[in-house]
Amino acid sequence: MKQAFAGLLLLTLIAGITARAAELSGILKPKFSITDQSLPDSSLTCIFQVPLRLMVHQRTGIVNFNVAWVLSPSAGNPALSGENGVHIFRICDSDNRIFPSSWNGDESFSILQDIDRLNIRLRTTFTTLTIGRQAVHWGVAKSVSPTDFIAPFQYGTLDTEYRMGVDAVRSVIPIGMMSELDAGYLFGKDAQFFNSGCWLRGRFYLFLTDATLLAACFRENIMVGGSLNRSIGEGTGWVECAFVSTGFFSNNCNEETCWSLSTGYDRSWMNAALYGFLEYHFSSPGTDDPEYYPDILAGSACRNGGIYLLGKHYLSPGTSWAVTPLLNFTGQALVNLTDGSACLSITSEYSISQNTVINAGISRGLGSISNDPAGDAGSEFGTWPGYYFLSAGYYF
Repeated sequence: MKQAFAGLLLLTLIAGITARAAELSGILKPKFSITDQSLPDSSLTCIFQVPLRLMVHQRTGIVNFNVAWVLSPSAGNPALSGENGVHIFRICDSDNRIFPSSWNGDESFSILQDIDRLNIRLRTTFTTLTIGRQAVHWGVAKSVSPTDFIAPFQYGTLDTEYRMGVDAVRSVIPIGMMSELDAGYLFGKDAQFFNSGCWLRGRFYLFLTDATLLAACFRENIMVGGSLNRSIGEGTGWVECAFVSTGFFSNNCNEETCWSLSTGYDRSWMNAALYGFLEYHFSSPGTDDPEYYPDILAGSACRNGGIYLLGKHYLSPGTSWAVTPLLNFTGQALVNLTDGSACLSITSEYSISQNTVINAGISRGLGSISNDPAGDAGSEFGTWPGYYFLSAGYYF
């Protein structure tokens, strides 16, 4: 009941602000998805969702107010529980499950909600200051971004339209043509230091190259990284890397230093109707022997450093084809060069009208699966689930 009241109160707030000439927009996006766990004797999970995202933007002089509320009823076997175990940078959050009040694991219907944006933005000639729940992300890599640690999408995620909002104070200061300083503080649970983070990032345009430098501290870890991005021939080349020391501020002596790198090249053909890229990713915590995958999962880099890949060397090809101005297809793969497994994702989008689109997609792990813990170690992506979805989005 508390969650329902909070949602009703926010809806009333949205209506009140909108009545004062604020801009109201939204997305109604019914979608049907099937998940196959790719394990022996596993069953298919089918879920039907009707997410509604309401967004309010109001500007008064140099002040911008933004709020977004997501209401998502779902039905399935089981329905969405709202319990994903993901640790995000938020001071506090009400339970995002409105119904049912308790979860036994097999409920077939649920209603979830989330206050995804709630911030004030002040724009001056000196800086743009944003306070509150907002989306914060960066990076130039196409597959795995080494420096995007705040709320990254795991590779293979199909619905990437909106980043998860985090509680932060962020200031962006322009310092020249295409150059800026970006600094901020992330508030974790209860605003405690070991749950929080901060960053200082500089973006500079030098010698026809877009360069960034990043220094960050998050959840007792420190990160130093950056990227280079520039035109090469008829395409664009890039490199992005990050060094992370996990447990740097911890007293448990579990400090571990690791680094990762992504570099690649892309270009377009046929008047930009066809686009392709090829990217290489390296992860130092990974292993060249699949038998050691369980050790990597238990290591500090995966538990605390934001690393989720188990191997060292990966190759990611991708392409996008605009068949017509209203229909396009996108395909991408991440290949583990050690065990030969891969994660493949294919999506398509068709615009029915100016405000209505239909999306379909598949994300699937390909590779061997080990049934005997004492035998073959299997492959990394062989156990990744298959995910298939169909959705229709109406924007208003």
